[in-house]
Amino acid sequence: MIKQAGQPGREKEGMEKSKKASQHRLSDYIKKSFNLALKAGIWAGCCVALNIGLLYFSQLLFGFYLKTPMGPDFIASNPELMDTIAQLTDMGFERLSISLTLTAFSTCLGILVACKFFFLARYISPMGNVGRAITFILPFSAVVAMRIPESVPVGGWEIACTLSVFPTFVMFNICFTIADALFPEVDDLIAFFRKKDNSGKRFNDRR
Repeated sequence: MIKQAGQPGREKEGMEKSKKASQHRLSDYIKKSFNLALKAGIWAGCCVALNIGLLYFSQLLFGFYLKTPMGPDFIASNPELMDTIAQLTDMGFERLSISLTLTAFSTCLGILVACKFFFLARYISPMGNVGRAITFILPFSAVVAMRIPESVPVGGWEIACTLSVFPTFVMFNICFTIADALFPEVDDLIAFFRKKDNSGKRFNDRR
């Protein structure tokens, strides 16, 4: 009888400890999410600024090239490319860089969350920042190029890929950090729902 009388107290104490542990994990998760969101914002801002500078520098070099003896021949041979460059210039490098950065961030994060969910992040993580960049930047840039909004006049596939490489390079590792730190693998979700189901069964058994 004494043992039975003590069981509800121990169960209640265990439930309180479990509740406190859950609240602590939730608090840590929120703090980590906020910190990573702040880092992502900083990286995105740096990416936009650097991309703007890179585009203006490229425009300057391209302008010098067009003034060389080969420039007129290049213009005559590539009318579509010149038209695309003119449209991108009219769009504004600031707006273009923001669009490219947001597209690179959302695309990389979406793919890497899927990689985390299906256990592939376990194989990507040991590569380190440099290894991941060498291995994945070009394939990811190709996907980013396909997702550039139609409002951005990138013209052909080659220009879209070229414009995507730098934003993808800058945003890739922060996206991997977010996916690896904040998102679950498939077995984590299975364990969570099993635990939730078992808790409900224990509650019904006590009733």
